[in-house]
This record gives sequence, C-alpha cells and structure tokens, in this order.
Amino acid sequence: MRNILLDENIIAELVDRKVIFDTFRRLTSDKKKRIYQTAVSLFAEYGYDGLSVDMVCEKASISKGSFFQYFPSKSHLFEFVILIFDDYLQKWVAEIRRFETVVMAKDRLLYLYQALAINSRLFNDEERFFLYVSSSMNHSTVVIEGIDLGRHFKSYVDEIISRGVETGEIRGDVEVELTGYLVSLIIEGLLRRQYTDKKMPLNETEEYLITFLFDGIRA
Repeated sequence: MRNILLDENIIAELVDRKVIFDTFRRLTSDKKKRIYQTAVSLFAEYGYDGLSVDMVCEKASISKGSFFQYFPSKSHLFEFVILIFDDYLQKWVAEIRRFETVVMAKDRLLYLYQALAINSRLFNDEERFFLYVSSSMNHSTVVIEGIDLGRHFKSYVDEIISRGVETGEIRGDVEVELTGYLVSLIIEGLLRRQYTDKKMPLNETEEYLITFLFDGIRA
C-alpha cells in the first residue's frame, strides 16, 4: 500500500467524536498506520459482516485487549477507516485540481478520469475498499451520515460542467446539477470497471467517456 501519513488533526477530531480512544492517538505513527492499512485490506476482502475483531487483531499484531483500548467496537473501527480514507480522497482530488492545465471541458473531464483511473494512487486493497464502501455497504448497524466517497470528484465535475456551459461547449438547456450528476455517474461507473477484473482497454474507455458524454451534452 502507499506510504500514508495519518493526519494527526483528523485523529484528534475522531477522539473528540469518540470514534477512537485517546489511547490510539498516543500510538506511534507506524503502529497507527499498520492498524489502518490492515483494516482497509480486511474490510475490502471480507466486508463488515465477514470480518471479526479477532481477525483484525491477528493481522495487525495487536491483542484483543489492546483493540478495545483503541476502539469502542468494530463499527467504530470501520468508521475510523472510512473517515481517514475519505480525508485522503479529498486531498487527492484537490491535488488533481491544482495541477490541471487543460481548458476545454472534454479535456478537463478526460484529465480527471485519467488521474482517477489510469494514474490512480490507490493500491488494490484501497480500490476494493472504495468499491465496497461506495456500493456494497448495507449493514443496518453501521450508519455514517453524509459519507459519499465520490463526492469530491463530483464537485469537480460540477465545476467543469458549469464552465463548459458558460463557454458554450456544453448545452445550457439542461440544469447544470443534473448534467453534472449524470456525468459523475458515468465516470464512477467506468472507475468501477477499472477497479475490478472487468477492465476495458484504456483507449476504449476514454473514447467511450468522451463520445458518450459529448454526443449528448454538446451545445
């Protein structure tokens, strides 16, 4: 997995929210990272229902007693992992936006897709975790309000669409929010294919994205 550095400000916020105990905050950076990465890998492989606390402890090399000094429950571990991962996605998309240099809407959408799929910084476990949390998580005892792991790139798409309407590259007789929503669905669907064994050839995927979108939304 990538060499992550957990944001200590986020860790402190999660202590305040009682998602984790202060005992976890006081662990070394390496140990916190190991527990986080282990949980990402195991939730991606087994899901919430299939994963036990014992499995986490064995894989992360911690005792069960230590686990409950760090987290109130398995559901709190799950929330912790999602929120840390979500924070990473937010920073990643912000960096994608910062280094964008293209102008046309179709080129900006292609740039975004390439950054997310082709030049992805996610490792296999993280890609599978993204797929699980964004589409397969449906456990009645786990409710994390307001979490939508795709919302960061969706806001970027809305910005691209709005600018495209202003310049006349994209038709303006459809609500920008609706167009942005549909475009985001298409991109997310293509990402799901790239993150699974159903991958399409990259040139075919890019052609599909641009042709499908701009045959329908060109001015």
